[in-house]
Amino acid sequence: MIFVHDITVFVMLVLYKGSVIVLASSSDWETIEALAEEHPYVVAVLNQAKDYVCSGTVINKMTVLTSGGCINPVPHYVVVGTAVFSNNINNNSIFQVSFSKLHADFILDIQEENLNIKQMHSNIGLIFTIRPFLDYYLESAVIGNYYASELKDKKLRMVGFGQIGASEALVLQQQAYHQMACKNPKWYYCICGIEYSAITYEEPFGEGAPVLYNNVVVGVAASTTGSLVLNRNINYNIFTVIGPYLQWIEKSKWNSIIELKEKRNNSVKQTGSENHLLVILANVILNKLVI
Repeated sequence: MIFVHDITVFVMLVLYKGSVIVLASSSDWETIEALAEEHPYVVAVLNQAKDYVCSGTVINKMTVLTSGGCINPVPHYVVVGTAVFSNNINNNSIFQVSFSKLHADFILDIQEENLNIKQMHSNIGLIFTIRPFLDYYLESAVIGNYYASELKDKKLRMVGFGQIGASEALVLQQQAYHQMACKNPKWYYCICGIEYSAITYEEPFGEGAPVLYNNVVVGVAASTTGSLVLNRNINYNIFTVIGPYLQWIEKSKWNSIIELKEKRNNSVKQTGSENHLLVILANVILNKLVI
């Protein structure tokens, strides 16, 4: 579980105020703190240069759920345990990625000139880290077994990382949606959501972020806030519903243990027998992980 204590918030204000983060009021920090307490499983996904790429959801000790679009190119790091991400992030919060996995039916066809998503299928992906997230560090999300028909007209929330104004850092934030039917027949296993009029963000955010109904993760965001627009300038987003993919997710998590073992065993052959004991110990720890 993440606890952003008062003293931590004070330090963040001193460190970033003016040059990096400019917040309208102290209530903004209260909102960030509340989101971190309520959703400790929301993480930042980084590329090889440690630049922010997407948001994701911790679903077990070594697995992050995100959108398929966030896995191409392959992510390299996951940042956990922070409500504010910047270049000054503590290295203890950065977990290296071992490998990632796309669904076999993944399709994401984006029309670049207007960011229109022409076709989308199984836009879901998993990221597996080299070392496990510690229990006391954070807890996994609660995943809901909902299908699109069960989420009709529901109020949904997306929680992810994004910029505020001219800030160089990214902070945890949220946006509310009202579920609507998706009009494009080439968007499979999806629901859409219209942004409520009270927009809570200043800059677009949230690709790959969890979508929640009653604090249960039911979907993954395909795009950032404000990037998709209906007629009359109504902002909306597309969410891949998780329910149809639960069996694939569970199978992938178990298969990841085998793949991680193979990677470690291969490292023995490459580095020599002096590291053999360390690899055996790593496999023992991996076997004891509760998926």
